[in-house]
Amino acid sequence: MEQKRSKTQTSQRTQTQARRAAQKPAEPMSRDELRSKRNLERRKKRRRNKIIGYTVVIILIIAAAIALSLTVFFKIQSINVTGDDIYNAETIVAASGLNVGENMFKSSKKDISNKLETSLPYIESVHVKRSPTGNVTLAITAAKAELAIDCGEGYILLNKNGKVLEDGVVSINEDVATVTASTIVTATPGDIIVFENEQDTQTLKDIKSIIDNKQIEKITDINITQNSSVVLTYDMRITLEVGMVSTLEQKMDFVKATLDKLNSDEPNFEGSIDFTVENKAFVNEKAEQTTAAPTVAAQPEAQGEAA
Repeated sequence: MEQKRSKTQTSQRTQTQARRAAQKPAEPMSRDELRSKRNLERRKKRRRNKIIGYTVVIILIIAAAIALSLTVFFKIQSINVTGDDIYNAETIVAASGLNVGENMFKSSKKDISNKLETSLPYIESVHVKRSPTGNVTLAITAAKAELAIDCGEGYILLNKNGKVLEDGVVSINEDVATVTASTIVTATPGDIIVFENEQDTQTLKDIKSIIDNKQIEKITDINITQNSSVVLTYDMRITLEVGMVSTLEQKMDFVKATLDKLNSDEPNFEGSIDFTVENKAFVNEKAEQTTAAPTVAAQPEAQGEAA
């Protein structure tokens, strides 16, 4: 205990001495020391001023380069339109906002694409290419009407992603699937359609993507009024009850195999098929007579059952 107390007292004395030394007035500097200190401060100030000066010069050079690039260099010499012929070149160039003589980097490629895809609905996508010679090329990919909503007095046409292409269309092609969903909120050509149920747009896009990926043709209607119970219509004669959207992709191979087998055995069959139970197909003819479904192998490892 005494040893510990002794160490504490020693530490306290050391701290007291340090405080006294700090409070003790500093000894006056000699003339040489003062001269050296002033010279050091002047050198630091000159170095700081040089750094500031160089920084200002660099900023001015960059600003001048940007100004020249926007006013003198990289001017558009010509604008060409290639790709699908859906609108005339003059219409596309006018809608792009590009003008000969302007700087080609005034607008980003994304802005140009978005402007064209919105103002000209039948443009699916635009690839913008700039050349060092001042030539700008707009490569156009056309949008295709793949979905339609019956509004009574006409149809609203949509592309596969739900973008509105046209409104008030009197008739639709055979390869366009009609859509039954919640009430439409907005359907502006060039914009994505908005339903009362906000999930319907994404649900419709997901279903269309799955159908296309699985290469199932002749889907003539998509009913998503109940997301937990999606109903598809095949060839305007067979109703397909496929259940929840979340399980649709894993079912579609089985659905396709069932349809292929049924078309082979009974090409004129009309009725409904219930796929809500995994790897099972319950087939019902239109006349409300329940028949045994043909034996169908959906996948090598899964055998479809019918009731």
